[in-house]
Amino acid sequence: MIIGLDISTTIVGIALVDTDSKKLVSNYHVDITKYLTLYEKAEVIGAEIWQIAQNNKVTEVFIETALKRFIPGRSRADTLIKLAKFNGIVSWLCFDSFGMAPVFINVNTARSLYGLSFPRGTKGPKRKKMVVEAVIEREKSAFKYEMARGGNNYKKGTDDRADAVVIVRAGEYLLKNKDNKGFLTEKIVLVD
Repeated sequence: MIIGLDISTTIVGIALVDTDSKKLVSNYHVDITKYLTLYEKAEVIGAEIWQIAQNNKVTEVFIETALKRFIPGRSRADTLIKLAKFNGIVSWLCFDSFGMAPVFINVNTARSLYGLSFPRGTKGPKRKKMVVEAVIEREKSAFKYEMARGGNNYKKGTDDRADAVVIVRAGEYLLKNKDNKGFLTEKIVLVD
């Protein structure tokens, strides 16, 4: 079993994949918006991670890398610092519960490995919706979702769960290709 986490200070997406059957076994999110401090949020997520560790034989943990740079108009220094702190805390909780260091995957790398590409100029909410739609298409009935009232948007947390699926599937790809040296590993000698 491998696990993928999409960590934020409001909602944490969690996805579990069985490495033998290659199936998405579990996919859900934990809403931590009602908790005020990072410590309270970490305690809730830590309890969830511990529960997963008790009920599953997890062999690898994959976590989306925290933002490292500003996005004009969307991020501030204090937001990036808070997110990085929380990402570190949850990473430690994973290490403590599963007994292994998590592997961090850049969101763009994960999306690329999942087969996602976006038209030029596609931003924020449109990208999130495209990710959810790709996960629905690829994972079929294993990915459960509901539409919000009005039927135009997905319910809160769906995009976080989809991101967790993308992370765990990217991790699965990396594991599958870990020992693959590629076909150009030896020097090619051209003969007349």
